[in-house]
Amino acid sequence: MIELIIVTAVIGFLFTITAVSLKNFFAPTAQDTAETILATLKFGYNNALLNNKTVFFNLDFDKQEYFLTRIERDEEGIREERISGTKKLPFNNKIYTAVDFSGKKISEETLKIPYTHDGTSIDYTLLVGEIEEIKKSIQIYRYGGRIVIANGEKVRTSSKELQKVDYGIDLREDDNSQNNANRY
Repeated sequence: MIELIIVTAVIGFLFTITAVSLKNFFAPTAQDTAETILATLKFGYNNALLNNKTVFFNLDFDKQEYFLTRIERDEEGIREERISGTKKLPFNNKIYTAVDFSGKKISEETLKIPYTHDGTSIDYTLLVGEIEEIKKSIQIYRYGGRIVIANGEKVRTSSKELQKVDYGIDLREDDNSQNNANRY
């Protein structure tokens, strides 16, 4: 009887692990989707540095798919060449919007995020979610190819409350220099 209980417990444990794995296989989580997008962005960054050319991460919000292109120059001019296949987002995950560093939201048509020949990009946050709920934020930093996946909706924008720095006055150019100098 004890052996039967142990065998049943082991089978139940294995079934639980298998069910969770199969769920992720058939319906990837937002974390899986974010990591796949991160891998594509990193590939674009590395490709731009290695080939000394500008690479674009192209995102189509309407079709919910993305791919990479590279700028090629030849005798005929400038053209974009695909360097990755088109990847469609899973049915249960979606990129709802992209927010740039100024706070502008983009959620329609297409978005192109460049990586220049020196790896410089644009600060963006991509909001990824499952069924009308944002689960992950992919934060793309301008310099160094840094990309961070954060939980929930964490948008990086410039602060409008930045304190203005006053470096003083060049006293040689002001007649009222003593009065202005006393302000500081």
